[in-house]
Parts: sequence; C-alpha cells; structure tokens
Amino acid sequence: MKSREEHFVFEGENTQNLVFPLGGVGSGGLAITGNGRLVDWSLRGRPNLQSANGISHFALKVEKDGEVIDARVLNGPYEGHAAGSERSRRFFDGYGFGANRNSLAGMPHFSATRFTGRFPTAEIEFFHEGFPADVKLTAFSPFIPHNERDSGMPVALFEVEVRNTTDTALDYMFSSVVGNLGRENGCHSSYKKDGRSFLNLNGFEDATQSDGITLAMASEQAECMEHLFRGQWFDDLGVYWQEFSKPGPLPTRRYDTPRKNQHMFGQPDHGAMSQRFRLRPGESRKLRVAISWYFPENKIYWTYDDDPYHPVPEEDCPSFKYFYANEWTSAAEVADEALARWDTLFEQTCAFRDAMIGSDVPVEIIDASISTLALLRTQTVIRLEDGSFWAWEGQHSDAGSCEGSCTHVWNYQQALPFVFPTLERSLRETEFRYNFQENGGLTFRQRLPHGCALDIHGPCVDGHFGAIIKTYREWKLCGDNDWLLNLWPSVERAMNFAWSPDNPDRWDPNRSGVLTGRQHHTLDMELFGPNSWLSSFYVAALFAASEMAEALGHAESAATYGEIAKKGAARIDEELFNGNHYVQGTDLGDKFQVEQFSDAGRAGVISDGIIETYWSEEYQQLKYQLGEAWHADQILGLWHAELVGLPRFLDTEKSGAALVAIYDNNFHATLYDHVNPNRVYAYEDEGGLNVATWPKPSTKPIVPVPYSEEIWTGHEYAVASHLILRDKEKEALDLVRAARNRHDGRRRSPWNEMECGSYYARSMSAFGAYSAWIGLKVDLPNDELRINKPKKHTHVFWATGTGCGTIENSGDAVRVNVTQGVLPATTLTLAEGRDPNARTESISLPGNMTAGDTYYERLPEAHGS
Repeated sequence: MKSREEHFVFEGENTQNLVFPLGGVGSGGLAITGNGRLVDWSLRGRPNLQSANGISHFALKVEKDGEVIDARVLNGPYEGHAAGSERSRRFFDGYGFGANRNSLAGMPHFSATRFTGRFPTAEIEFFHEGFPADVKLTAFSPFIPHNERDSGMPVALFEVEVRNTTDTALDYMFSSVVGNLGRENGCHSSYKKDGRSFLNLNGFEDATQSDGITLAMASEQAECMEHLFRGQWFDDLGVYWQEFSKPGPLPTRRYDTPRKNQHMFGQPDHGAMSQRFRLRPGESRKLRVAISWYFPENKIYWTYDDDPYHPVPEEDCPSFKYFYANEWTSAAEVADEALARWDTLFEQTCAFRDAMIGSDVPVEIIDASISTLALLRTQTVIRLEDGSFWAWEGQHSDAGSCEGSCTHVWNYQQALPFVFPTLERSLRETEFRYNFQENGGLTFRQRLPHGCALDIHGPCVDGHFGAIIKTYREWKLCGDNDWLLNLWPSVERAMNFAWSPDNPDRWDPNRSGVLTGRQHHTLDMELFGPNSWLSSFYVAALFAASEMAEALGHAESAATYGEIAKKGAARIDEELFNGNHYVQGTDLGDKFQVEQFSDAGRAGVISDGIIETYWSEEYQQLKYQLGEAWHADQILGLWHAELVGLPRFLDTEKSGAALVAIYDNNFHATLYDHVNPNRVYAYEDEGGLNVATWPKPSTKPIVPVPYSEEIWTGHEYAVASHLILRDKEKEALDLVRAARNRHDGRRRSPWNEMECGSYYARSMSAFGAYSAWIGLKVDLPNDELRINKPKKHTHVFWATGTGCGTIENSGDAVRVNVTQGVLPATTLTLAEGRDPNARTESISLPGNMTAGDTYYERLPEAHGS
C-alpha cells in the first residue's frame, strides 16, 4: 500500500499522460508534462491544447576542461505515438510522420523521470545513466486561497537544481528556449535590472506594444540570444543544437527586421536565455526562471455563432480584457514581480498544499479535491476586467466548450466559494444582473460582453434554483448581510418564478412544492412531470429563501417559502419514493405531457419541434426521461442543502436508502460488461459510477435521458460526498478511488478530468467530499465555524468566505491558525459526528482573527487533567 507521500509520485508508464497546468487563475496558462515538455500554450484568449509553441524547452550542457561531455534537453521519454501525433499540423507532422518534431523526441534527452505532483506544485527528477549530475525541476504558479490577485499572475515559475555527482569540478550551462507564440516575426529585446535578466518577445507590428511573452532569470549573469537562427526547414532547431552543444556560451543574435524567408512549418521566432556555472564535487546550484505573458485583450470569438466549433470572422467579434491588465502593464513587469517575491509566493502556495495534504482525511479525497483545482489555471476560466469571474464548462482543443458560466454545471463545483470566494460571489452578482428574462426566469448561460444579450436558452431548473441555494451559501460563508440585502429583490423574483403565470414551463403553478411542468436540466433535455431530482432543488431553494427572508425581516415571504418547502419535501417522500429509491412519477405513455407544451418554444438543445423530439410514435413513449431509474442525481438538491447547512428535509432512512441504492446499482468495479453507446470516459478494467441504470431492462425507456450510460467524475464525487454525510465511508471511498485510479497518468492526466471537453468544471464537486469528511459548516451571520470533533490528534485545512487556515486538535487542546484573510467567527463548534444532531461542544474564539493569528485553548475535558 502506498504511503501518503508516494500517492503523488508518478514514474514509468504513469508519466505517459501527465499534463500539469501552470498559470494564473483566470489568466490563461501552459502546462508541463510528466517528462518535462512544455505544452498547451493557451496564453492568447482561447485554449491551445496539445500545442508546443515551436521548440520551447529547457536544456543542460556539461563541460570538462573545455570539452562538452554531455548535452541534453530536460525531457524524459517521448509520450506520444511513434507513428505520428494525433493532432495534425502542416507538413511533416501528424499520423504517418513519426514522433512529433516539436516534442524534441529526436534530440538527446533523459531516459527516465520521476514526477511528484502535489497541486499546486510539481517536481520532476531526471535520470540518465552516466549523466554527471542530479537534476530536479520544480514548477509552480502562485495559488494562494483568498489571494485572487497573486493567484491570478500570468506566470509560470521554474526552479532547476543541479548537483555535481562526480569527483571533479565541472562547468554547466542551463538554457531556456521560448517561442514567440503565434508570431513568425518577433521583435525581441533583452536587458538586466536589479540582479535579474529579461528577454521580451513582442511583435514587429507595433514595437512599443506590451503584448508578448517574457523569459526571465533571477541572475544578472544570464546571457541572452535574442533570436534563434531563422530557418526555413529544420534549421532553427538544428543550428541551435549545434551552437548549444559546442563549448562555451551561446552566440548573441538579434534580428531588427522581419524575416525575409518563410518558415515552411509556420514556426514562431524563438529566443534563448542561458546561464553558465561551475560546481565542485557534491556542490549544487539552483536557477530560477519565469515565463510570463501579457495578452490582455482578446476576441469574443464565439459570440455571434451558436456553435463554438465554427469561429466567426474576427471583424465581427467584440473583445474582452483580462483582470490582470489592471494589475500589470507588461509581461516583463509580471516576471519582475514574480522573481522579486518568489520566496513569499512559493511559501504561501506550499502552505495551502501542505495544509490540504497534511489534513487527516483519506488521501484519495485530498487528491481529488486539490487535483481538480488545476482547471482554474486553464482557459476554462476567465477573470474579466471588472474582476468578475466567467467560465466555460470545459475546453475543446482550440476553443472553449459550452460558454457562459453554465449554471447547471457550475452548480456541482464546491471549491471556488472556499478558495476564492470573491470570484464565486461575483458569479451570483453577474447572474442575477445579466441572466434575467423579463418573466423572471434565469437563463443558464451568460453572454459576453456583459449585458449584450440574453442566451437563446431559457431557464433550467437546476441552474435557476441552484443560484438561490448558492446565494444562501455565499451569505453563510461571508456573513455579509448588506451583500445579501442587495441581491434579495432578484433572489425573491427568481424564487417566485416557480409559480408565476409568466413561466411558460409551468413549473409549479399551484405552489405544491413539487415541480410538474417542463423542466430543462444539466442532461441537456427536458423532464416532464414530478421527479425527485429537480424537485429536491426546488425544495432546497425554498428552504434557503425562507431563511434568507427571515434574516432580512421579510416574515411573510419567509413563512410562504417555508410552508411550500415542507409540503414539497413531504410529497417527494410520500409520492416519489418507491421503497428503494426516488423516481420520476410520470406515465411515460402519456403523450399529453409534451403536447401541452407544443407552443412553448425550443426543446432542449435540439432544434426540432417538441412533439418530434420527445414523443416516439413507434414506441408510444416519451423520450429522454428517467422513469424508474436509479439516477445518480435523484436527490442532488438534498446534497446541496446538507453541504450548506440547510435542513435535511427528506426522510433520513429513505434518502439514506436511496444513496445506498445508487452505489449498489450504478457503481461497477470493472466495465468489461458495461454497455455504453455514448461518450466513453471509462472502460474495460476501470471502475466507475453510471449516470443512471434501471431496475429491469423492461423499465428502461426505449430512448432514455441522454448520457445515462456515461461515467462522470462530477457525479462520482457528489454521490461520494453525500454518502460521507451519511457515514457510508467505505462506499464513498470506492467511488473516489475509482475516479482517481482512472486518472493515474497512464491513460489520463491526474489534473484533467474530462466530460464535455478537457478541464471540466463539474469535477470540482470533489471539494465537497473534503468538506463532508471534516464536517465543515460555516455560519458567519451567526459567527460560527463548525467541524467534526476528531477522535484523535487531527490537523485539517478550513476555509470560509473571509479567510482560511488550519485547525489542530491534540486531543487535549485546539489550535486555530489563520493563514489568509480574516476569521470573524466567535464560536468554534466541535461535533462528534457528521449528523446534524450530533453532540457538540463549543470553544470561544476572539473574533476577527487575521492572517498570522493563532488561538489556543485547552478542551474542557482536558482541564482537569
């Protein structure tokens, strides 16, 4: 069995598909592979996955007595396909042309690596028999919870450590080569400042512009080759390697005009920076390198087209600006600050990493919780100029996948409100401002530029009511009644839309507490009639609205919402629980269910009419429904409620049985016999949890709800965390382990969980499993922080909407540390279990503790000892 430290170490075939993202939150980024290659250069406003940015790389040369004895690229074995890369490029690349040239597989490199990936940092050790040094590379970008500014720096930082393993002094030269992404003609310049060296890669189209990339080193001894040789065939790499592998420094080269010849493969101009140093036997040296970027304004290339696969002409596209343009004026300024503040940024990044990994929580849950945070460093997310957060669902290789901070997908993620709560609160602020239709419904995709238009899709039930539940969550996390008061009119309007006569989908016109109309949802179609899944969202939102109304002094509204919520909860238990699990209470042979909405507009994501879409004349049955399914999300609204501290509104025994039924019937230890005609995210010897299964073949609709046979990590983590809340730890760990075992670096990257594209947001439901395990509850309007009372010595990371830190329990005493932000709570409640009614004891905190503060108190039972 692996130790906790070994869990994050990858070697051999388990480095084959490792891709570790680097970059700023909402600022774009690049990535480093398990064998040290720099890939996925997504710096210019859209994804650019599987890209190499020319021949960008690090390399190391060794000399003895003026002769080169070894020279290698800092890469391990080639990860790609020997017959050719899967992503086709112009000329001499793609299937049939062998290993990808830009991977530098054809250059001398190391024969093995050991990759330690503990997000937010990575370490790679390079091995090659006879190489006269130990070499280790550490890579990170600042990732500091509750510090959105530093965590948004558009920079990737690398520290290379070289130790002489021979018995004689040797001379080494480290070189870094970076391409001028997207520019065949680069205007490059170099300079030194305050003990640091800089190489700026800009464009000739405007030599004064700030857009570009900066390569910088924390040393004035670094030497710059402002341009690599401008070749036409393979000359750029061939000439560079000849120059690099000779004794002595790289030559200086600078081109002051655009190139006169065209590169046959469209390679960018490159620049290089190197540093030479001597090491005595056993001596080591560390070199620090920054790669920063500054492309602050980008096109909204998807705005006027329904399909992101087909970009529209650039002249028709409005633009947006990144938030980072408010903080820095150039890539060089970013690199300068990052190098100057390296120690602080690294220390604070590692403090979060170590607090999470050191928590007394099963390592699989920690792994899932922190590894899925990596998508925040990618082009899945954008921080706009006004500071607000905006996101895709995931990424295609060269475009975003499903625009607009999609509310039904981003419902699942449970990380952002704790690690970067300002960004999460901005989602509530923008969706209640820009997503409203005239009738009070919330569209579920947010168009850019903000305020330009509403999305063509109407409201979806889970996203609409999720916005209300999450408003409650953010209020509880931050304790800011003024913030809630500002949003309340919109929250109330959204809540009342459920029974509004202007709601064309007639969700609950009789205020029964159960939805009976047409209901769009995250499976991209419509359900008809009562079902526990979407009605549980409705009831959770009603309970949340009732409590918020009460806090704001709206007693009548609070009573109305509370009464409907209680009726709805009782009806779900009484009418939709079949003795084993919760179901959709709709007669699938009743055509009227769709006929009554024949004039209600577009049906889901399909452009055909609603009757043609949802009724099978051949089988006389409704299509795309759940029926009696064991659906992974059948009580998802209750999951949300329990995580945010709302009442456990469904019967404990029935809801507990339903969760066990999901595990018993939807989880497969292996998938050799599993039938899946849809997208395949798990297969063969892998395990996973189905979206939906049916008690008997005869009960499965002939055309079931889309994706039902698929396996999504976002579902697995959500169900796992709900099982944890019911003390079903073994079953929960089975689900989490299955998901993480599929992302072991052999077939898939541990930091890229896919669904509708790469780096998919639903996967961040994993953080809910961490919160559930430690029993984290935050109620800052009442100045309270609550966790499970540990049975032994415990260390956990905690976070609220105002700050974060650690809690250490020795059994005799409790120590509360604040590492970022503020902890205004005056009470720390220690619960003996996860049940809402578990016995508790309280510790008085001083309130308004700030970063660096520690509070220590002996536990009551220890006072007499």
